[in-house]
Amino acid sequence: MKALIVEDELLARVGMRSLLPWEELGITLLEDACDGREALQQIESGHPDLMFLDLNIPEISGLELLKIIRSRHLSVKTIVVSCYDDFDTVKEAMKLGAVDYIRKFGLSKEELLASLKHLRDSFPEMEVEEESVPEQKSAAQTGYEMRKRVRNIPEEFQSGCCLSFYMVWKYAEEMTDMKLIETIATQYYQGLGKHVLALMWEGKLLLLIREGTENVEVEALKRQIELFITNRCYIGITPYSDRDHETGFFTRLADSIEAYGFYGNREEIVDLETPFTFEKQQTLGGAEYMERLERAIQKMSLEEMDKNISELFDEIETAGNYPVPYIKRLMIEILSRFSDKSAQLGGAIDELEVADSRRHYQKIVNMANLEDLRIWWKEFTKHFATAYFTRQKKSESDIIEMALDYIEQNLSSPIQLADVARHIGVSEPYLSSFFKRVMNENFIPYVNRQKIRRAKQLLAEGKMVYQVSDLLGYENSTYFSKVFKKVEGMTPEQYRKSL
Repeated sequence: MKALIVEDELLARVGMRSLLPWEELGITLLEDACDGREALQQIESGHPDLMFLDLNIPEISGLELLKIIRSRHLSVKTIVVSCYDDFDTVKEAMKLGAVDYIRKFGLSKEELLASLKHLRDSFPEMEVEEESVPEQKSAAQTGYEMRKRVRNIPEEFQSGCCLSFYMVWKYAEEMTDMKLIETIATQYYQGLGKHVLALMWEGKLLLLIREGTENVEVEALKRQIELFITNRCYIGITPYSDRDHETGFFTRLADSIEAYGFYGNREEIVDLETPFTFEKQQTLGGAEYMERLERAIQKMSLEEMDKNISELFDEIETAGNYPVPYIKRLMIEILSRFSDKSAQLGGAIDELEVADSRRHYQKIVNMANLEDLRIWWKEFTKHFATAYFTRQKKSESDIIEMALDYIEQNLSSPIQLADVARHIGVSEPYLSSFFKRVMNENFIPYVNRQKIRRAKQLLAEGKMVYQVSDLLGYENSTYFSKVFKKVEGMTPEQYRKSL
């Protein structure tokens, strides 16, 4: 089976490619598409059986692409890659023919495998290796049922008290400890003779208590949890009645305790009378900020990079009420700017080991505390500057000299831009643009001029045209003659006779 990843963020593409042993599953990944237009070209030329589609892509949007696929009767099954906050758009995508969705942020190996399992069960002709796919519900089924449970509260819990839990973990595996907290909390209140309903929402726990609870009971529960869980666990206490919990009330409570804990508040038990009112997202990390950060990255100034990122964290901490998923999306966007710069210098950020990991995209997604995120960025920029400062300096002083020397030493062979870029240690696009800017001439025309200069010397020494063509690495004398005439305005034979 052939599969296509359609995603405009490089780090997201790399992350998805690294999650599964695709070949072992019998799946061949085609070259990724970074926008809707590239995706359409890939579908029509590569004929993928399966497509992982981010809906928020440039050129042609994900929804428009699905409409085109439907109208042209193209045979490709689509799994939507979704953010937390675009469920209505996902529903529209499902109407247009998408067969499943997976969550983009915090995407796990298990979730991706479950979606493939769902695909195999729904479409038997889609061959995925049986033993590699666990028997569990798909991400779409799980997400839908979770949302439905949180929004459709049973009649007996229409009023009472809601405890919302958020745990600050150091490692993503510790997220499973929330199930242990659920067990402890449920048994604790059942032991008090109270009726409880436990709900999980995006890594947070909501515990509805029909009879309500006192702060002293919550404090005793907290002490029990601490016997088993060493990580910080925040608990929000929110009494509610049937008049309070309008649509989305409980999900907003879960998001509120997440933000409260993520921002590192000192008190771990908090009275949440109402859900937080979150800051408008577009007010943070605007175009002006990104421009300043871009300049710092291009200059490879560690001081300016740290200053810009520190100012952003100060702004986040001062406001204290930006949604956590939004902050993480912004951090991933910033990381992509560093990724672009490393690629420009012929590298990749996954070369860097930061906090014992090279999977920086996943690291940001799994961060559960703002201060840890700030510390991680401080270490990342230090590693980044150390790794790429030398390349940056070389690109500013030695790169042209190295390129010209390589060309001169290899005139007897075919010379490709990729070969020179690899020799110097920079990317092809960077070498191409840098060469043009410094030499005021494109790479290939320059190489041709140098080869023809050498050809004239060989012809003057009495060599025949076909001999010169062979000596300069041309595939045949006809092509050599064509290049020679373009540069000199005459054929090599005419030049030889004019000597």
